[in-house]
Amino acid sequence: MKERREETVRRERCVPPPGRDRRGGGKPAVVLVAVLAALLWACSREPSGRSDADVVVAEVDNAAITLRDVRNEVLSMRGYAPSLEAKGASRREVSEAIRLLVERSIVLREGERRGVSVSSSELEEEVMRFRADFPPGGLEKALLQVGIDADTWREQLRRSLLYRKSASSVASSLASVAPAEVEEAYRKEGRQAPVPERIRIRQHLFDSMEAAAAARERILRSGGEEAEDDPAASGVDLGFFSKDDLPPELPPELFRLKEGDVSEPVLREGAASLFQVTARETARVPSLRTEEGRIREAILSERREAAFRQWLAQASAKPAVKVRSDLLEKLVEGKR
Repeated sequence: MKERREETVRRERCVPPPGRDRRGGGKPAVVLVAVLAALLWACSREPSGRSDADVVVAEVDNAAITLRDVRNEVLSMRGYAPSLEAKGASRREVSEAIRLLVERSIVLREGERRGVSVSSSELEEEVMRFRADFPPGGLEKALLQVGIDADTWREQLRRSLLYRKSASSVASSLASVAPAEVEEAYRKEGRQAPVPERIRIRQHLFDSMEAAAAARERILRSGGEEAEDDPAASGVDLGFFSKDDLPPELPPELFRLKEGDVSEPVLREGAASLFQVTARETARVPSLRTEEGRIREAILSERREAAFRQWLAQASAKPAVKVRSDLLEKLVEGKR
């Protein structure tokens, strides 16, 4: 569990590529710092006192990617393992780092042109998803252990969300599916078994059982809604579950609750949780009408991914993307 939590923090230190977004931060290794310092002195005609953040190794639509960005991306890919940080950057590492940085910049710039943004409530919900994996104070402790402060992590998490929303906006505009295709896919699936009853569950996380109990009373009094300005009570959507799919750590009595009702507080690993039933689907026999949305999304998902990759490859090859391969080669070679 501890390893999974540490990996969770490492995973979101940076902005992931399509589907996952990775970015850097943390404390650079002594040897790598020495290599980078030598590179600043030797790789160009810039003054020797310039920092890594001032040395531009690539541009995407006039947005700069610096030597520090490449260094941080390499360290991020390594997971900040001390035994790996002591080594210089390999050609494969530098190549992968610059590819991720360029692709990320392309997608974020396109998202900016499309007006894509991340609201404070979206960010808070994502933060809560991570907090749910930790006891009270555990997330902050894990961040300290990997050398990143909470504000920096939140900003990187915001950029991760912004990347994913931007990529989704691009991909959604590139793919479509006709009703006839949905009907054909439904026929190919053949006769399906009845779908059992399912409930949608939202988890609310608190520091104490007392706080959870007080929040439960407020939710019930308000008819199933909690105050929007209470980040802890905004909760995390866990999705739909049937009785057979319900994880053992969730209260089994959830299926006896009405839509909008909330469970009694549950204490697990030092944190208190409330589980709220936010929606309920009755058991049904599958038909084209009931399965149309699922089938359409399955077809679109595959097409979006292929179309997005093609779009990204074409965008990366445009003149607006400029890479200083001479500077990157010096980083690989470890020259002065």
